[in-house]
Amino acid sequence: MHHLHAVPRCCAVVLAAIVALSLPLSALADDKKIDLYLEGGKLRFANSECPSEPNNLGCVEVDRGSKNWIMWELDNAAVRAGWVLTTLQLDWDRGNQALTDCVVADFNVDPYLGNAIDFQVRGNGSWARNWDDNNCEFAYTVAYLVSADNSMTGEKATTDPIIKNGGRN
Repeated sequence: MHHLHAVPRCCAVVLAAIVALSLPLSALADDKKIDLYLEGGKLRFANSECPSEPNNLGCVEVDRGSKNWIMWELDNAAVRAGWVLTTLQLDWDRGNQALTDCVVADFNVDPYLGNAIDFQVRGNGSWARNWDDNNCEFAYTVAYLVSADNSMTGEKATTDPIIKNGGRN
């Protein structure tokens, strides 16, 4: 009997090693998370994900060659007050000009409106994420706009920091 139990454990270790080695590199990415709270009817940031600009709250910096999920999460007080995350727009204030190909491809956004097509709102609106492919030949910085709505009052809140993409290898 003892030998029958040892075989499955051995197989489980081998299987776990095979699964770990077969994960895409994106599974090992250093995902970025920005914490949000509401103050005076405006979305505010509690942290920075920019090592080069630690005091630039809401800033997200993605290293050269890295592909990451960028996540935003509302604090408990905002969620209890009825706030939910709704949309992500990139470089929304450029007038009638289309977004650059890099921004469109890296974030899968509408080239004219800047709306992130794959912005995934989860946890009943308490958090959301968007994939950053970071596959441009060159580094660039893009402004982003995160929006939240209050389901109890009908209010809307936004905020507009930056994402610094390092580009591909």
